[in-house]
Amino acid sequence: MKVIHIFDQFARKQMFIKHPGLELDIETGKYIVYLDEEGNENIAKMITAEKELSEPEKPQEGFSFLRKATANDLQRMEMLKDNAEEAMEMCRQKAKEYNLDMQLAFTEYSLDGNKVNFIFTADDRVDFRDLVKDLAKNLQKQIHLQQIGPRDKARIVDGCGKCGKTLCCASWMENLESITMDMVRVQGLESKGSAKLSGCCGKLMCCLRYEVDEYKRLKSLMPKVGSIVKLAQGDGEVNSVDVLNQKVKVYFPEKRSTEMV
Repeated sequence: MKVIHIFDQFARKQMFIKHPGLELDIETGKYIVYLDEEGNENIAKMITAEKELSEPEKPQEGFSFLRKATANDLQRMEMLKDNAEEAMEMCRQKAKEYNLDMQLAFTEYSLDGNKVNFIFTADDRVDFRDLVKDLAKNLQKQIHLQQIGPRDKARIVDGCGKCGKTLCCASWMENLESITMDMVRVQGLESKGSAKLSGCCGKLMCCLRYEVDEYKRLKSLMPKVGSIVKLAQGDGEVNSVDVLNQKVKVYFPEKRSTEMV
């Protein structure tokens, strides 16, 4: 199945919509307009004009390509940013009134101005039903509140990682894959401490998964710690393993010495 790969300005996430079946003369980074499942017009940035989907990727149900964004569309998008800032401030005030422990991360109007999306983070689930009713009454728009995690927030807000480059999640990553402590252990980084291993989001850095497969491959070529190896120097016990340099530290009982071989 062929689809268009886009970054949805309204939902602040990457998604796929069905290919319209015509030649799309739209460069990467340019904008398109599409219809969502409720018939609202939204604007999105093009990532790939034509992509072949693989499992388990799926296109957004009910979403359809409408047109290449015009100058008027882009002007309207900029104008709606001011409205979004006002709506965001209103939402903050209302959340305080309802004693809701939530932190707004982003607010966006749909391109047609009919719908407002409020994206927020919170430590626990938030009952925002009364808040939605209040916002709908004051703004006279469809209201959509979406709770996201800290990694998604970092992706929206963007910034620089410890490497000095733009965050991977905000610049090129299509999906946020889970990062586990097993990946940290495979690379022998568990002694580094959480501060050095955590990204701007406070979670384990995405880059910790990039070299895991290579570490596993290299590790499979090495003897395990505690195993006995036979070398020219004699039999010895492996004390530690230097995976990247493909060396091991071996203790030789007869010599009562330890060598890196």
